[in-house]
Amino acid sequence: MPTPTGPHDGEPTAARPATPEQREADRLARLADDAEATAERMSRHASGLYGRFAGGQPLLYGHHSYKSAVRDRRRADSATRRAVDAAERAKQARTRARGAQAVADLAAVEAGRTRDWQRSDFRPGDVVTVRDFRRDMAVTSTYRVKRANPKTLTLDGGGGGWDDPKRTYDRILSRTRDGVTVTDPGQLDT
Repeated sequence: MPTPTGPHDGEPTAARPATPEQREADRLARLADDAEATAERMSRHASGLYGRFAGGQPLLYGHHSYKSAVRDRRRADSATRRAVDAAERAKQARTRARGAQAVADLAAVEAGRTRDWQRSDFRPGDVVTVRDFRRDMAVTSTYRVKRANPKTLTLDGGGGGWDDPKRTYDRILSRTRDGVTVTDPGQLDT
C-alpha cells in the first residue's frame, strides 16, 4: 500500500481530533482517493486503446487487418466498460467517505461538550439542531423549541401540534438564541 499523502494522511489536527470516527473517515477518504486514481488510470488506458481508430478508420471487411481491428475494438470496448465501472465504484467510495466524515464531525461536536444539555438550557423559541436517527448516521434537522420537558424537548414540527417531534437532550447538537449559537452547554455556565 502506498504511503498516504495529502489531506487524508490520518494525522490528527486541531480541527480533526483522533477519534475512532475520524480515523474511519480518513481511512475511507484514502480508499476513495485510491479508487478515483485507479478509475482515472483505467480511463486513460481505455482511451489509448482506441488510438488505432482515432482518424475514423472504418473496419474493412475482407481486409487482412479486419480480424485484428475487431479484436482491438473489443479490447478497447471492454476496457472502457471496466473504466466506467471503476468510476462508479470510486463515486460510491467518495459518498461513503463523505458520510463517514459527517458522522465524525457530529461525534466531535458531541465529544467536545464539557457537560450534557439540560432542561434549564432551553426556553420556547430557541432554535435547535438535533441529530436524527442513529449515532452512525449524520442526519440532522433544525427545529424551534415549543417546550422543555424533564427528559425531552418538544419541538415545533410545523403541523399545528399533531406532528411535533420530541428529542432527548443527548441528541441536541446546538442551540441558537438571539443570533448566538452554542454547541457546548458548558459555555452557558460562565
